[in-house]
Amino acid sequence: MTSGDTDIDRPWDEDALCAVCPGQVHDRGRFDIADGPGPGSRYDTSRGYRRDLATGVPVCVHPEKIGHPPGRYASAGERWPVEAPAGPAPGPMPAAAGELAAWMTAVVRHASAGTGQVDQVLADAERAAANRFPAEVVVEALRAALAAVG
Repeated sequence: MTSGDTDIDRPWDEDALCAVCPGQVHDRGRFDIADGPGPGSRYDTSRGYRRDLATGVPVCVHPEKIGHPPGRYASAGERWPVEAPAGPAPGPMPAAAGELAAWMTAVVRHASAGTGQVDQVLADAERAAANRFPAEVVVEALRAALAAVG
C-alpha cells in the first residue's frame, strides 16, 4: 500500500489468499465466506472475484486460506469472528480534511462497540462534517469509516 492509500483493516495475510479472493480488495465483513465452491456462487470477470448468485455479495470459498470460518457476514450481517478494538475515543472533529477519515472511523467504531447506534452516529458525523468540509472529502471519509468497521 502506498502512503496515499486508505488504510484497510484486513486481519489476514493477503499473500496466502487466492489472487481472485474478495479478501484482496474488500475489508472484513464486506464479503461472505463459504465452505468451498458451489453452485450458489460464480466467478464474476467484471469484478475479479466470486459472487453469490442470489445476493451479488462477494464470496471467499477458502476459509482455511483466509483464516476465518464460513459465514454470511455481508449478506446476512453475521458478526465477523474477530472484531477490531474500538481504539481511542474520537474526540472533537478535526480541523484538517486529511484527518477526517480517521476521526469518522473512530466515531463509528465507538458507536458499534458501545451504543449500537451506528446509523444515527454516522448520520450525525456526516452532517457535522458537511458543514466544514467539501462533499468529496466527506464521502471519502464515510467510505473509509464504513470499510474499517465492516
